[in-house]
Amino acid sequence: MLTQCIRGGDEDRKPGWVLRFRYDPDTIEKLKTCVPHTQREWRANKMEWWVSENYEYILMEFFSNFDALAHQQMPMF
Repeated sequence: MLTQCIRGGDEDRKPGWVLRFRYDPDTIEKLKTCVPHTQREWRANKMEWWVSENYEYILMEFFSNFDALAHQQMPMF
């Protein structure tokens, strides 16, 4: 289950999702298997993942709360 999911770019400013979730080796392995390394990055200093928006459908499959966190949040401002 995701603990954080916000829109954000990678180091080259490609659009995607910044994710945080509890450590789960199975989920991490699935992510690495289903999302090419050029479309994801692990940010060890922040303990978060970036995944390209092109793989949103994979995130919806992996995380039951992805839609709630990503699309149904009310804008803060």
